Amino acid sequence: MVNEFNIREIIEKESVITHFQPIISLKEKRVVGIEALSRGIKPVCGSVIPPAAMFESAKQNNCLVELDRLCRKKALENFREFAQNEELILFINLDASILDMIEINGKSWTKSFADAAGIDCSMIAIEIVESRVEKNENLVHFVNKHKDYGFFVTLDDFGAYHSNLDRIVKSKPNIIKIDRSLVANMNNDYYQQSIVRSIIELSRKIGSLTLAEGLETEEDIIKCYELGVDLFQGFYFSEPVSEFEKIKESCSEEIKKISKSIKIHLNGIISRKQQQHKHFEAILDNIVDEIRSSGEAAEIRFLEEIIGRHQEIEKICILDSEGIQTSQAVSGTCVSKNGFHRLYWPSTENMDHSLKDYYYFLMRLDIKKFYTDPFMSILSGRLCRTMSSRYIRNGHEEVVCIDFVEMETEFNLKKSSSL
Repeated sequence: MVNEFNIREIIEKESVITHFQPIISLKEKRVVGIEALSRGIKPVCGSVIPPAAMFESAKQNNCLVELDRLCRKKALENFREFAQNEELILFINLDASILDMIEINGKSWTKSFADAAGIDCSMIAIEIVESRVEKNENLVHFVNKHKDYGFFVTLDDFGAYHSNLDRIVKSKPNIIKIDRSLVANMNNDYYQQSIVRSIIELSRKIGSLTLAEGLETEEDIIKCYELGVDLFQGFYFSEPVSEFEKIKESCSEEIKKISKSIKIHLNGIISRKQQQHKHFEAILDNIVDEIRSSGEAAEIRFLEEIIGRHQEIEKICILDSEGIQTSQAVSGTCVSKNGFHRLYWPSTENMDHSLKDYYYFLMRLDIKKFYTDPFMSILSGRLCRTMSSRYIRNGHEEVVCIDFVEMETEFNLKKSSSL
């Protein structure tokens, strides 16, 4: 049985081995680091003890701190064999729960192990799961202390458990590791993509790199790259192995393959976006011409006739030169007020749009047209962009605002029936 082992005997005999999994930079097309993953070995029969079982046993037997230190020590000793010949960063895990169990002002065991192994601290990234640290001050002190020694500090499994955004801001880690639960099957889920994109944007603002872990499919890797992830890790590139030469062999072809796929994907995105933008602009120009030549205020029936001819349009409304809506907005998605909270109703006559991006930037930058970033429509749950355009009708300036549905959207979008 896997659970039939003496954890204290494992620690006493240092019966722990280290496997390594590569961390990839696709921009540099090379392995830039390896994560050390510890496994216990039964002293008598030599069978492998899974890490989860090993650490759970250590927790139950009140020797978690000792096991955690042993795993770091063995990882550094095993890394030493090839550290001098490769420009690699060793990622080692530290059970963050022990930060609340030990004296935080005491010595750094990781630094002591690194010094004993002859490994510079700048070659080591310490991974901690911030949600397992109860006290903010312990986390911040640990991060600052080890940054001063020269270590990289990585927040692991971010997005899982009860991760706190304020802890990223307070600790300012070097690397944020995005949990596999957020990146798995992300390619067809816009909501997951939005969360990952937010983590990436926050990381850039505080000067941290992002690392996506648990990557197993080409589609998820390509989407992570598209969103701006910096580093990549997962079975797609290599399973954890004990020899670095095996890592280089297994990764080389996969890096070449995925790099080629990324180029094809990005070229396709650029081409489709150019075509879509050109198509939407042509529709916008035609609608402006129709409105300008109508010679009268664009009433609801007139807008309905226009929107009925264009399935790409979700909503259309007209503003005066001050950003005030001149008539009821018209939706082409068969959305009615029934079943919707008042907050979600289409905009109404006399509504003020003067602080909306599509009006404010159009006027502030003194341009003829403006195209917003994508957003999720609260009316339909579809991905849209607003395009606005200025024109003169009957001697008065007006602005037409059109919500276009992103034609290339193939995401798994489900509109919630609850508020």
